[in-house]
Amino acid sequence: MISIIRSLIIWIIIFLTILFLSPIFFITWLFTFLFDDRLFYLSKVALFWGSLYTRLSPWWHVHVVGREKIKKEEVYVVIANHQSLEDIIAMYRLGKPFRWVSKAEVFRIPVYGWLMHLSGDIKLIRTSKASIKKMLIDGENALKKGCTLFIFPEGTRSRDGQLGNFKEGAFKLAQLAKKSIIPVVIDGTKDNLLNKYGVFMGTHHIILKVLDEIPYSSFQNMDTRELANHVKRLMDSELMQIRNKVE
Repeated sequence: MISIIRSLIIWIIIFLTILFLSPIFFITWLFTFLFDDRLFYLSKVALFWGSLYTRLSPWWHVHVVGREKIKKEEVYVVIANHQSLEDIIAMYRLGKPFRWVSKAEVFRIPVYGWLMHLSGDIKLIRTSKASIKKMLIDGENALKKGCTLFIFPEGTRSRDGQLGNFKEGAFKLAQLAKKSIIPVVIDGTKDNLLNKYGVFMGTHHIILKVLDEIPYSSFQNMDTRELANHVKRLMDSELMQIRNKVE
């Protein structure tokens, strides 16, 4: 019964935010896209909207460590480990406007996918070389325009909470656009957020830990695969430390 009541409250919050914020999102796009090349104002609305769910729900507790490492005026390639749908919601609590690089399937989700199109988020078909090439071109242009990008370098969710192999795309983008990388380690999201009946499960305590910026100058001449493996080791070590403290 508690799970059903909790789920009902969360679904009401989701419905009301879509009802009231979708028109605001569209109106913001309509009045700003001609002069706001970065879609910065639209990104601010998305940031407010995305962070609203974990702020309003008493069952989501997000603790951000190291937020001050993300400089307001800097442009980054932000990467994080990926364990569940909940990661996407939690990332908005970083407070940094960004665009997603996301798999094509997400763009087909009603309402959310349509808004991603308006936001200038970048679509990727992981099995298509042409799509990967286009993603690199679009991503580089967005970064040079002044838009921070967010990518899950594993390319898919981890089944066991451990870091999977990192794809090279995020790191190639950072090298092409000459931008620094900000790694973010997420923990506390590997448990199921929803069951198959759409019921929200349990209380979730989530940690987002922002690691030190990796400046472009430190990897400009590094092999992309070597860079991806290096960053993975840093994040893996940090994830282990977080989990050891919790235990």
